[in-house]
Amino acid sequence: MRGKNRKVRAVTLEGKGTLKVKDYPYPELNKNCAIIKMEYSGICGTDKHSFEGFFEQKGGRPIPLPVIQGHENVGIIEEINGTLLDHDGNELFVGDRIVPAPNISCGKCFACRNSRPYYYCDCKLDYGNNIGAAKEPHIFGGWSEYLYIIPGSHLFKFPEHLDPQLGTFIEPLSVTGCLDKARQWSSEWEPFRSGDTVVILGTGPIGLFHLIKSNLMGAGRIISIDPSEYRTSIAEEFGATDIIVSSQRDEIKDNLNKITNNLGADLVVDCSGVAEGFGIALDLIREGGMVLEVGIFSNSHDIPINPHSQILEKSARVIGVGGDDISQYYPSIKLLERTINKLPWKKIISHNFQIENVHKAMQVAMSDKSMKVLLNP
Repeated sequence: MRGKNRKVRAVTLEGKGTLKVKDYPYPELNKNCAIIKMEYSGICGTDKHSFEGFFEQKGGRPIPLPVIQGHENVGIIEEINGTLLDHDGNELFVGDRIVPAPNISCGKCFACRNSRPYYYCDCKLDYGNNIGAAKEPHIFGGWSEYLYIIPGSHLFKFPEHLDPQLGTFIEPLSVTGCLDKARQWSSEWEPFRSGDTVVILGTGPIGLFHLIKSNLMGAGRIISIDPSEYRTSIAEEFGATDIIVSSQRDEIKDNLNKITNNLGADLVVDCSGVAEGFGIALDLIREGGMVLEVGIFSNSHDIPINPHSQILEKSARVIGVGGDDISQYYPSIKLLERTINKLPWKKIISHNFQIENVHKAMQVAMSDKSMKVLLNP
């Protein structure tokens, strides 16, 4: 049904802990815009932080409420007004299944004009996060029946022969491009090299994707650390050689020292999602080791750091990972295709809810009995 009376159902975050399914008008399309009929959208750690009331995120920009969340998206192109191109410049058509990257950079600010990563943009727009739902066309997040695509969006065609649910993996998989940077920036005695010991601190979905990538890149020992036995058991199926089931700092350090004969880890990827994880990560690396900080995407609270013993004395390297790597979307799709029959990818999806059950979905996603939780209309 088209016309003025057509409605779009979408989950709307109105305040801390307040999600409502609301009706919005089906929008008219502006030039070079498109509408995607949503199939699946993931619940990310960032979405959980927003739900908990941490509305100040990267760059200090507050989330404009009300907002439709959802940035791990996959869907079918419903309508196009004008010409729509994918990231590589290939024309897209109605009926194509696509994965839209969440950020839209302006192309005009200092970061954009100096070849910085696209999420460095001073005034970027961010599907499911910083484009509010108060003004038309409203539907800028994936927890909706439809998603409105505006010019400048980075779109990636998703293979028809793959389960569309797996399309929600591509955005978080692209974040693992930080492991490629860790390898590129390594010297002879610094990580990340084949055979190195890698610790994944927090093996929820984003941690698990980094574990998978570390394994495929030739890590020698991969240690999964998480308080959830459920999550570490899944990590074992994807290549973890050792597991530590704990959230206690001293217990984690003692166990890691036993595993590494007191040498420490070459590389720690902090995907814990809590501020304290960063301090633990610094404790776990060896001298000359590296920490990738991936899991804290909202301004929660400060923690004490000893710059002498935790950083200087260890000659530590720390890389902050501020977002997804746009150059890694198509490689991530190819990685998924190549390993689809070699790894149990579908086990990463633990739950699937319709948008009407979003509060139950969020409750499950925030428990330690879940992995990737999906929403669909």
